[in-house]
Amino acid sequence: MIHILMPAYNEEEGLEKLLGRIQLAMRHLKEDYHVYIVNDGSVDRTREVVECFQELIPITLHNFERNQGVTMVFRKGFELVLDKASDDEMIVTLDSDNTQTPFVILDFYKKFHEGSDIVIASRFARGAAVVGVPWFRNILSNGVAFLLQTLFPIQGVRDYSTFYRAYRAGLVRKGREKYGEELLAGDGFSSMAGFLLKLCFLDGIKVKEVPIQLRYDLKEGGSNIRIFRTIKGYLKMIRFFCRIQNQSVPQKILSVLAGRCKVAARQS
Repeated sequence: MIHILMPAYNEEEGLEKLLGRIQLAMRHLKEDYHVYIVNDGSVDRTREVVECFQELIPITLHNFERNQGVTMVFRKGFELVLDKASDDEMIVTLDSDNTQTPFVILDFYKKFHEGSDIVIASRFARGAAVVGVPWFRNILSNGVAFLLQTLFPIQGVRDYSTFYRAYRAGLVRKGREKYGEELLAGDGFSSMAGFLLKLCFLDGIKVKEVPIQLRYDLKEGGSNIRIFRTIKGYLKMIRFFCRIQNQSVPQKILSVLAGRCKVAARQS
């Protein structure tokens, strides 16, 4: 069983197209699947679109009456999934705005069965492409990637902030046992970067990236990102992980610089 989890906030047009594409991708894969959509207080017809598709594909819909934000949406979503998923099944998370092709799930499936515990649809992997993304989002994504790769490197990971990933359900369950509700915590979009780091800090985790063609030009509706809130969230997240490593942020930066200087000295 493949479990597909999506947050939705005013995504009636994107969801209408994306759910049809998911149906095609899963038909090609020939695996049982279930879709979970957490409707985060949408004021358009997101709810009605999902209810129409419930007659065609297996969907669990949870509706928040008021907008709760990314962190609460994914907390609820993973709660719904883990109530049904066995430890060795795959959980896929992706956006509802039709910018991410569901056919990447086929690549997830291959890596998953090769033993990966997390697979990331990366904008920075070889063969990836990004089309139509606003300049400020590009700057933010690249800045976050550089900063987190520098401070908290994970072998094989370059894209820390994308939502589009696959997880082994047992790994998420193990993370929830260790961190509780704090497994997903923080302001806005940074919570999913923190979620990835917490899971990757568990022992023996195998992570792989696959390339994605991100088509922001296909996005229906406006952006839900709040730039200053997002930046604040990432700064708080960095401080949190520095504390886990018993360092302040300046100490962490100095230790990284010192390590790089030693490597450079050995290579010279």
